[in-house]
Amino acid sequence: MKTTRLLCTALTVLASIFPVADARAEARHGAHAVTFVDRADGAHGAAYWTDRLMASATPLDVRDVVRQAGPPAAVPAAGATSGSRVVGALFFGSGTGRHYCTASVVGSPKRNLLITAAHCLYSPSAHTWNSHIVFVPKYSQGRRPYGTWPVWLMVTDQRWIDRGDPDADVGFAAVQEMDGRRIADVVGANEMLINTGYSNRVTLIGYPSRANYPSDRPIRCTGTTYRQADSQLRFDCGGFTGGTSGSPWIAEYDGQAQRGYVVGVIGGYQKGGEYDWRSYSPLFDDDIGRLAVTANDQA
Repeated sequence: MKTTRLLCTALTVLASIFPVADARAEARHGAHAVTFVDRADGAHGAAYWTDRLMASATPLDVRDVVRQAGPPAAVPAAGATSGSRVVGALFFGSGTGRHYCTASVVGSPKRNLLITAAHCLYSPSAHTWNSHIVFVPKYSQGRRPYGTWPVWLMVTDQRWIDRGDPDADVGFAAVQEMDGRRIADVVGANEMLINTGYSNRVTLIGYPSRANYPSDRPIRCTGTTYRQADSQLRFDCGGFTGGTSGSPWIAEYDGQAQRGYVVGVIGGYQKGGEYDWRSYSPLFDDDIGRLAVTANDQA
């Protein structure tokens, strides 16, 4: 397939911005679902997440670390990393308690967007958006070196809202400014690529379950992606337990700049995988590109 380096301004603008009818309003933007969070409510969310509450949050997904079938002998294991400025923990409340996923900053003209798994933003089974959502870039052992950024906008594909379509398990979120600065101006951003095909050399960075990785730090692994299905990728590396949903799959990762080109996120089939050694991602195609355009238009 032909690789497309996605610049939101180069794609067709889909529609005008929806007005916010109340503190939490939803609107359809073409085939996309958009929800706005009242900015005062978002600021409250930042204050809500004390160090104690972050330490008590649990992964949204419990990915099995019992290797029942056992991974192939050649499957590597992820190692500890100091993390990346553009990758962080995404904390939120849902109907089942306080949880976390992984998210990352993605380049856009508005310079305020995150990308993660759609199931970290909206639960089709509960028919509800998550709440009190904040992003902590390069979170590690309770430290917040670049602050706590409240989410005020969430965008997913309507296919995820309606039926939890694994091919649409990608979501975008916009965060508020801090001290008059947008997040990409503070920490940088991964750029986004679509239509890169099934085989890519990538680096995954994510926040695993503290129960399995009590050091409360991110992990990292580099390897090759493969075709799982027409619209799904897979990546084999041990250690990606619950909490790593939404972890970016970064091509051409530059360790010094701490960023590269995001071509996937842990999610999709089995919400990212049942076992810690095999992860999945929806294929980033034109539909995901249009979703990014919608998110930027609304942000």
